[in-house]
Amino acid sequence: MALKPLCFALIACLGSGHAVAADEWVVGLGGADLLDKVRKEAVALLLEYHSDPFHSQSWAEFSWMGTAKFDTTNNHFVGAGVHAFVPLSNDHLFMEASFAVGGYHQGTFIGKEADDVLFRSSLGGGIKLESGNRISLSIDHLLDHNLKNQNPGKESIMLRYTWAF
Repeated sequence: MALKPLCFALIACLGSGHAVAADEWVVGLGGADLLDKVRKEAVALLLEYHSDPFHSQSWAEFSWMGTAKFDTTNNHFVGAGVHAFVPLSNDHLFMEASFAVGGYHQGTFIGKEADDVLFRSSLGGGIKLESGNRISLSIDHLLDHNLKNQNPGKESIMLRYTWAF
């Protein structure tokens, strides 16, 4: 299964000296499969790391991202990808989006088949606090290896807190 090597790679990346100089750590809590008619709803926990931006434009910053999501039906996704941060005209409001590829372990409630390798897309918005940290609300979605909404076609709605360094 592809999940174990990806977990070890993410832990190695997060535990390296580069991670000490990290731009951001993110933790999220929310619900998974809230819009799914087949799977059972679950509580989900999200952990992310965003590197210092590798590319900046006047309208956005792009960072490398490591991500891990777990839910109460034992579904696990661990992946890596790109995170985009877009400040809005008001200095405190922002939008963010990300795209990642990673390993997936289907848990205890199997209502649909799932691929071992999936793609995750995410879109959210929120407010930047005076401390530089952020609070946001996001929706993310897991897509199968064909980038279609079938197997597993799994979504999560997350309340996220981002610590900026």
